[in-house]
Amino acid sequence: MSVTTAAEPHEFAELLRAVPDTGAPPVIERRWMTVVVGGQRHVSGVCWDPAEPPGVVLLHGAATSARAFDDVLRAYRRPAVAVDLPGHGRSTWIKSGDYRPRRLAKTLEEAIRSYAPGGPVVAGRGLGALAAVAVAARFPQVVGRLVLIDTLPGAAGETADQQAPWPWPSPRFTSRDEARAWLAGAAPWLAETVVAREAELETVQAADGSWGWRHHLGSLADSGPAGFDDDTLWEQLAALPAAPLLVRAEQGVLSGEVVDRFNEQVPRGEVVTVADSGHRIEIDQPAALSDVLRTLTEQ
Repeated sequence: MSVTTAAEPHEFAELLRAVPDTGAPPVIERRWMTVVVGGQRHVSGVCWDPAEPPGVVLLHGAATSARAFDDVLRAYRRPAVAVDLPGHGRSTWIKSGDYRPRRLAKTLEEAIRSYAPGGPVVAGRGLGALAAVAVAARFPQVVGRLVLIDTLPGAAGETADQQAPWPWPSPRFTSRDEARAWLAGAAPWLAETVVAREAELETVQAADGSWGWRHHLGSLADSGPAGFDDDTLWEQLAALPAAPLLVRAEQGVLSGEVVDRFNEQVPRGEVVTVADSGHRIEIDQPAALSDVLRTLTEQ
């Protein structure tokens, strides 16, 4: 494995301007690591204050990227890294289009071990959460504490109305504004500010001048959240040596029955509820999520 620092000095300029002036500004760098798992692959990470070992690794949901956690890490103000899942953000696509959680486990294990050695808190939402369960089960020494953000195995059908539009693929666009308009129509539950931000961060212009989504899912036919789910991860979740923490959104997608199943099958697990939040807690209540992470890393 090798880690390379990106030379994109302007990528985080706007984010840094939004950081409260409460002392020295954080250092934010995009880094890539190279993994050889079924062919060479690059995994991108957004590293906050990388001079110190990160205490937290964040894994985003399907069809977003590491940048989904900008506001969380801005509030957290400690060394941390948000990782682009394979096929998302600036990480390499998987040619087969197979993004099942177990398929991602080995690549993410190497990424976590490279970016954050020492057993960090690993927190994920959606696909990132399920992949984190698979990593913690196969490589328990890599994950110090697992945090599931409004996500549990087997509940993908409950999340569709608060995630990205499904099924893909989406059309190509003549401009970023056209992509934003398409997303607003395809996912009317997303706030206008979220739509604008995702169109800005998650689109890229091709050589022919057209625009499309950075994530591979935007180019895959008939992909959907159920295709990334894995009910068998319950057994692995229950067997983890360190008690997992479920951060449940008050207006999220997990039913009482699913949470009861968590309490029954994972008796050492804990549940924290974040008030006034939908499924995407990192967008709705980033400060509250950062407080949860800070409490865990200070224990």
